[in-house]
Amino acid sequence: MKNSVLGIILIISMLGVSCKEKGKTDKIKEDINQVKEASEKIPSLDLLWQTDTLLTTSESVLYNKTLDVVFVANVNNAPWEKDNNGFISTIDTKGNILELKWIEGLSGPKGMGIFGGKLYVNDIDRIVEIDIETQKITNDYPVDGEPQLNDITVSQAGVVYASGSNSNSIYVLEKGELSILNMNTEGRLNGLLHQKEAIFFTDSGRKCFGIYNFKSDASKILAEGIGHGDGVIRLKTGDFIVSDWKGQVFYIDSTNWQKTLLLDTRENNIYAADIDYIPETQMLLVPTFFHNNVMCYKLNL
Repeated sequence: MKNSVLGIILIISMLGVSCKEKGKTDKIKEDINQVKEASEKIPSLDLLWQTDTLLTTSESVLYNKTLDVVFVANVNNAPWEKDNNGFISTIDTKGNILELKWIEGLSGPKGMGIFGGKLYVNDIDRIVEIDIETQKITNDYPVDGEPQLNDITVSQAGVVYASGSNSNSIYVLEKGELSILNMNTEGRLNGLLHQKEAIFFTDSGRKCFGIYNFKSDASKILAEGIGHGDGVIRLKTGDFIVSDWKGQVFYIDSTNWQKTLLLDTRENNIYAADIDYIPETQMLLVPTFFHNNVMCYKLNL
């Protein structure tokens, strides 16, 4: 009898241990699945707002954190004609147009950059310097030939880099002097993003996203198939978002350079030109060129 009781107790104890172990195993599996789901989560965009369609041929946007406003470069119809009808607008972060013609007297304003209270704007064959406080053009730097200046990026030291789409070169403005970085490649250079180690770029001719290394003086393609590559921004994660002028927006993983399509508005003839990003609110700003407005999306990571 004693042996039978002891046997039953032993069996119950073993079952208890087994249930505990199964519980632990299930919890581990649950944790693994959660990690896996998080790692496989695909980034996405949700439309938050869009401006009125008064921003004629909006090509580029740039957020100014100091003033909490967004500058919008408006080509105003002809992208490469010296017609003197281009202008810069300001909008708030809710999509309201604050000042439609904050600056006039440009022809085909495109990429923009800020440093030391100055707004630098590409205008076909010159880099224009605008004093933000006084809202006046204080200088311009002409570029020889027909470079078709497109995007601008500014280093932390205040060096301005401008892409020439027609010349496929990078123009460097430093302390009032211009020099040239020749990419030595066949393509159509557009978007630029200066980082400590290099300049990342989009090439609409070769439909690629790449890197130009300062030390090696050489460029390398990182991702292909991005259409008419235009704007490029980098997230705090180290990953990138690039736009295709025709209307696509891609997320590019910096660990393997794989791309994910976030947005495709080509069927609606809504373009996606030189984008910008506000990290504090996860807002992606997309100028729509011939659609004549700016659209804002929430980036879900």
